[in-house]
Amino acid sequence: MAESTPFVQVASPGGSELYVVIGTLLVISVGAIVWFLLNQQSAAISSKSIALASGNSMHGLSSAQKKRNNAIVIVGPMGAGKTALWTRLRFPDSKDQPETQTSMSVNAAEVHINKSNAYLVDIPGHQKYRLDRDSYLPMARGIIFVVDSTRAAETVRPTAELIYDVLANNKVQTNETPVLLLCNKQDDPMALSNVRVKALLEDEIDKLRASRQAGLDSLRAAHVAASGARGAAAGGDDDDAAADERISDFLGYDGKKFSFEDLPNPIQINESSLVLGHDTSGLEQVERWIADTLHS
Repeated sequence: MAESTPFVQVASPGGSELYVVIGTLLVISVGAIVWFLLNQQSAAISSKSIALASGNSMHGLSSAQKKRNNAIVIVGPMGAGKTALWTRLRFPDSKDQPETQTSMSVNAAEVHINKSNAYLVDIPGHQKYRLDRDSYLPMARGIIFVVDSTRAAETVRPTAELIYDVLANNKVQTNETPVLLLCNKQDDPMALSNVRVKALLEDEIDKLRASRQAGLDSLRAAHVAASGARGAAAGGDDDDAAADERISDFLGYDGKKFSFEDLPNPIQINESSLVLGHDTSGLEQVERWIADTLHS
């Protein structure tokens, strides 16, 4: 009688390891999705709480808002501390100040500062809010441009491009709107002084101006050549006005290194630290500048 051989099934080590890897990846994926959703919800709640507290978070301007003569517009790169500044000014009592994150909308509110009523507007630094920024600049009595002093050197090019666009705005030039360049995050040991930030921006704006000037020279030539051909054609005046506005996109004096002192706008450069618990002398200077600007 033949001896029967028992059947023994041996699990493949490779298959077990594969199941472990797949399980681990699933856990990591689910964890990442949950973290992302919670982070998005936190940002939305923070943005909503600031908007509700302000009583006026807007994406557009009504005709009444355009007529305001007490608007202080806060602009600058992302992460520089614009919303933190807006919040500190909006809620002087630290107990009432909500936590801030990168803004997802325009924040605006009436604020009482040093016996003055200011319409304080915080414009997010992302490029998609450029139209919002350009719609508020013409009504601004003063502009606060916030810079992250800890990253001023590494982000000098985009910062210079942004402040160039603000200063070259036709209405900002025509109105000679006062500008406060606020070098923020001075509580950080790595922060550059306002003197150093000013020098970096002036050097970069000078380089940027040269590159833009080359483009403007071509535009001037094309404009002069086309102006005679347009004559009294329909829309010709509008085209001329648009071209003239682009041609005026030049800061300072031709043939002279750029300096903020050469601008028609009054420029003031201050330092600040907007971290709760730190010295707030920088904030007091901002409040004084706002009051002086509204009374001028």
